Amino acid sequence: MRYLLFYFSLLLPGLASGQTPKATVTSSASEWTTLTITATDTVANTTAKTKTTRTTRPKSATATAATSKTTTAVTDARSAVKRPATVPSVRPAMAKPAVRTFLETFADNHNGWLTGKRNGFDLEIAKDSYYIRKQKSDNRPGRTYIKLPDDLNLNRADTFTVSVEMIIPPTVEADGGLLIGVKDTSNYCQFRVIGTSKVALYTRVNGVAQPNYMMGKPTAAKVAISSTRNTLTIRRTGEQLHFFLNGKEVEDSPHPYRPFKGNGVGFINFAEAVKFQYLTVQLGK
Repeated sequence: MRYLLFYFSLLLPGLASGQTPKATVTSSASEWTTLTITATDTVANTTAKTKTTRTTRPKSATATAATSKTTTAVTDARSAVKRPATVPSVRPAMAKPAVRTFLETFADNHNGWLTGKRNGFDLEIAKDSYYIRKQKSDNRPGRTYIKLPDDLNLNRADTFTVSVEMIIPPTVEADGGLLIGVKDTSNYCQFRVIGTSKVALYTRVNGVAQPNYMMGKPTAAKVAISSTRNTLTIRRTGEQLHFFLNGKEVEDSPHPYRPFKGNGVGFINFAEAVKFQYLTVQLGK
């Protein structure tokens, strides 16, 4: 019994302070600076406030007539309060279609991203980032993706926005980007950044590019591209797909929207190393 009391005396101070042990995360890319991005930076606040309508009861009628007439007047007044003719009914705020958002912070791997050594690349989740590092010197890209939830279907949304932060080490030239509408590695839409001046928009169907439609040829972006960090955004508005770098639309944009073969999102990388942070998918305006 004395040993049990001694154990609890050691345990209680830690519980009272509210401290939780923190696991140490070690990464071979841990020398990279971790960017801090909060949810309020890009995710819209969709909470609607519903006003409460208060009904004001009419003043009591003055008793100037017989008792029977006064009773009738009060009854009529109460009837008017129950069913006012001029007060419109209040519709719930939920009647308006809600904006749906998917957020990936890479704090853990609950969404099931590929990790480990895959086809000559080392894939890792660490420090709120997803790393893709090349292990072999060849021209094959590293590709990874996850399937979005069924209620976040890009083909069923008239408007959507997909955005991600892409970070490159200071000594590496960028050559990678964002994938949407992914079914598999043979079917997807690509937004790729090459160096500090070019982009490549590409639609791959059954392993081949589509004639006269986003062939993947590198073209001048004609917007500023950072050598270390860029925000890639793909946005559908009606029947068009728009491509933005750091909030500015690139030269080779927009393109007509064509239904995707799949409903996945992911990344592609040809460079020696890259990391992605803060992936968001938003359906609706």
